[in-house]
Amino acid sequence: MYFFGGFMVGPQFPMMRYLDFVDGKFKEKIFDGNPPCITTGLKSLSQGILILSLQQLGSIFVPEKIFFSDEFVEFPYWKKLIIMGVWGKLVLYKYIAIWLIAEGSCILTGMTYNGTDKNGKDLWDGCTNVKLWYFTVTTTFQGGIRSFNHNTNLWLGQYVYKRLKFLGNRYISQAGALVFLAAWHGLHLGYYACFLNEFIVMYFEKDFESFLTTRFPKVKEMLLQSALKYPVRIFMKVYMDVIMGWCLVPFVFLSWSRYMQVYSSVYFIGYIIYFGWPLLSPILRALIPKAKVEKSE
Repeated sequence: MYFFGGFMVGPQFPMMRYLDFVDGKFKEKIFDGNPPCITTGLKSLSQGILILSLQQLGSIFVPEKIFFSDEFVEFPYWKKLIIMGVWGKLVLYKYIAIWLIAEGSCILTGMTYNGTDKNGKDLWDGCTNVKLWYFTVTTTFQGGIRSFNHNTNLWLGQYVYKRLKFLGNRYISQAGALVFLAAWHGLHLGYYACFLNEFIVMYFEKDFESFLTTRFPKVKEMLLQSALKYPVRIFMKVYMDVIMGWCLVPFVFLSWSRYMQVYSSVYFIGYIIYFGWPLLSPILRALIPKAKVEKSE
């Protein structure tokens, strides 16, 4: 199948959607005259061009080669991490821009028609691949992953993750799905290291949240619902961006020697945290009892 909206880059879409579209089965929507999808498609194109412009501008100030410069070695540790976070954001901008542009071309054809909302407004999100606002504001790593390459993630979950459920462990199924995704990208070791990073970070997030919920529920409530929620959200946003950049290092630099040089410059901070947590977590859970649940009368 050749379709210019998806033959080279995402969004992924079900074959059935494409066949229904070319067979004219979107009966509830008549595509004639000046269809409303044009405005939405051009909006997606404009967003893609804007993001790509920001990426090109940002790359002037934070180029990839900065990690291998003598200057970077001399930077304070916090500055190294911030640079890694900004660089990671720029790397993702490159992909997000091309996804938005490709998605816009799909919208212009009308193939993305997805019915109407409760107000009767046409929806053109049938092939949405980037949730741009969610990507901008999310403060969790998992939220970041879910906000881009959206349709590919749905496809992976439907056709790979769910078919590995017979293994009886969701973490094994998730690891298998990520190995498949790494092999999809290629055979470079960096791809596998990148998706290993994704796995251990997501495991840490889920397990740490569970630990906080069961052991310190009042602390969690205070952090999320009091006036502290604003500095906490800022901290979490910075954390998410830095860790996203840390995860992307092997994806971009691919060879062991290059990405290990970058990781050594930040003292392997990610591996210390994320490989250290599974060793520390059982000890903390044994020492700290679960909080008592107050029963409502």
